[in-house]
Order: sequence, then C-alpha cells, then structure tokens
Amino acid sequence: MKVNDIVILVGGRGSRINKFTKKTPKPLIKIGYRPFLDQLICKLIKYNFKKIYLLCSYKKNIFFNKYHRKKIHNSEIVCVDEGSQKDTGGALYRLRNKIKDNFILMNGDTYFDIDLNDILSIDINKSIGIVALTFSKNLTNNNKINNIELNNKNEVKFTKNKSKLSNGGIYFFKKEIFRYIKNRKQSLENEILFNLINKKKIKGIVFDQKLIDIGSYKKLNLLKKQNKILKNKAFFLDRDGVINKDNGYVLKFSHFKFLPGVREAIYLLNKKKFIVIILTNQAAIGKGLITEKELKKIHYKMAYKIKKYKNAEINDIFYAPYYKKSKIIKYRKNLKDRKPNIGMFDKAINKWNIDPKESYFIGDKNTDKKASYKASVKFYYKKNISLYKQVKDILK
Repeated sequence: MKVNDIVILVGGRGSRINKFTKKTPKPLIKIGYRPFLDQLICKLIKYNFKKIYLLCSYKKNIFFNKYHRKKIHNSEIVCVDEGSQKDTGGALYRLRNKIKDNFILMNGDTYFDIDLNDILSIDINKSIGIVALTFSKNLTNNNKINNIELNNKNEVKFTKNKSKLSNGGIYFFKKEIFRYIKNRKQSLENEILFNLINKKKIKGIVFDQKLIDIGSYKKLNLLKKQNKILKNKAFFLDRDGVINKDNGYVLKFSHFKFLPGVREAIYLLNKKKFIVIILTNQAAIGKGLITEKELKKIHYKMAYKIKKYKNAEINDIFYAPYYKKSKIIKYRKNLKDRKPNIGMFDKAINKWNIDPKESYFIGDKNTDKKASYKASVKFYYKKNISLYKQVKDILK
C-alpha cells in the first residue's frame, strides 16, 4: 500500500523541560550536533513520501523559517500553522483539505525506530486506522492509550486486565479520519481513538523496539548520551566493478551488465536496515562522453531493474562528474568529490545522518579504499563471488 504523505506533530510547548523549551521548541532540541527533528526526518526520507507535513503552533516561525517548502531527497516539507494549540486531534483539522488520501501520523518528540512498511502490510478492511504498539516495558514516557490488547482480527480493544501493550505514537489513517476531527481542542488519543477503538475501527501491530519520549529531562539526557541510536547505518557500494561489469565507460544502459547477486544483496541490506548508497566516479561526464541527464537515465533503469526483485531499493546515488582537463569549466571544480577524496561520503553522511563507524563500503579500486579509510568507513575489496554472498559474509 503506497502512502504519499506523512504528518509530524511539532506544536507542543514541552512544559516538562521548560529550561530548554523557553527558547527552543522541543523537536528542535539538539541531540549531538543536530536537532532531534532533523534526525527524525533523516529516518523518514527513505520512504520517499511526496509531502512531509509539520503541524506547528508553539514558536511556529522557527519551523517555517527552517523547513517550509524545503526539499529533502524526494520529499517536500510543508509547514502548516495549526493556530492556537488544539492538542493532538484538533491540530489535524488544518489538513482536511490538503491531504487527499491515506497518510501516516507521528509525534515530533518521540523516537520509535520501526519499519513503516510493516504498518502498511496490515489488512485494514473496514477499519479507519492502524496504531503501532509497543510493550509496556519498552516505554520510557507515554501513558496514552493503555490497558489495550488485540483480538484475533488485530483490532485494538480495551481490557480491564493489566496490559502488556501501549501506544507507540505512530499511526496509519484513511482520509476518513477527518470526519471525526473538529476545529477545537481535541485529544487524538483520549477522544478520537478512544471512540474508534470502542467501535472496532482501529487495528494494531506490535513492535519490539523501544519508544523514547524526549519530554522529560531524564529521557532527554539519556538520549543525548546515547545519540548514536538516532543515526543511520549505511552500506556504500562502488558502481563499476561492484554493481556492473567494468568494461570501460557505460554510455548507455545496453552496455550495463549486472554482476551476480546484486539484487539479492541489496534486498538483504534493506532487510537489515542499512541505507544503500552508490558512490561512483563518472569522469566520462567531464570528458564530454555522456551528459548528466543520460547518466541519470542509466541509473533510473538500473534502480528499476533492482526494484523488480522483491522491491529491493537503492536509497541514493552520488556521482562525481569531474575531470581536471574538462572543456566544461564546472566539471573542473569540486574535485574533492572524486574518490580518493571524500566529498561524496561527506554529502551522504550529512544528508542521511549516517554513523560512519557502523557503515561499510565495497569497492574494486585503491581509490575506493583510500576514500573509505579517510571517511572512517570499513572497506572491503569486491571479491570474485556474488555480491550477495560477500555481503552476507561481511554481516555475519
């Protein structure tokens, strides 16, 4: 099930951590060197949402100045002013004419590192929404929608018994949810979902991951000390000689020949929650043998062929088109991107919030190895075996 929109609630005041939120909205508190919300978005862009809506209220101008209409990867961020604070339910009223189909909703001050595709795999039938659930022992701070369990149809229901499950704060909703949202202060959890659960209109899916709410000093300080858990891990791949046979410059897709085990390897990396990124020197552009437009067409067809295998996905591609003797001036510049320099690594690490020490790179040249070491990423030469087997061996 394809979902084009995700909504992040960022309007709260964060009164429990007032020392920080007097000047900085809670989602923008820095964890490490980056605002929490930035790092949350870096987790979301791999899903290729068309729109990421930020529902703003408290210190809304900061969000508008920093994010509104900003394009990140394949997603556009749109800030929406909810007006006076209307709680988690009433805030959604402002989106009733903007969202045209199903959408994901999440809080901008909690971290719950689940695979959103798992939510979308649930058969929703006549239900209106799906809620991601976690075990109570995995909660750090959340007391909304407790004493619940799932029946044999995965429908959420309340129970008088002590429950092991609690709300994880991530939801899938049909557009039909807007029928229940009013232009007033309204709690999503305690009013809207409470009523829909009693009508058997909400399904649930349980995850083992821990939910962290940054709304208390204790949990915020804990996350600041363990900020690496917000980072992505990446598996970098060179292109020629790793993805395809290296028979010289590939100037059209008919010259592109996949090496064994490529699609299977990328699918495995997706399942292991790696961001899969290709880093490739493409001096053929600087030499005038191929244009950037033509290269992008080759990469589009390459990615399409890979995706046909169990929806395997290359998350990003960085290329260095530079050649120091190029007749085109712009291709004589930015040589820092060209391996063995680490410009492409730096761009990828910043864009995707990657932890280099938890990442890997497979290449086939000494320039790949040098760049990898400079970027503090573990390097492996491509072996004369299938890429799937090599990746599987590395991850053992």
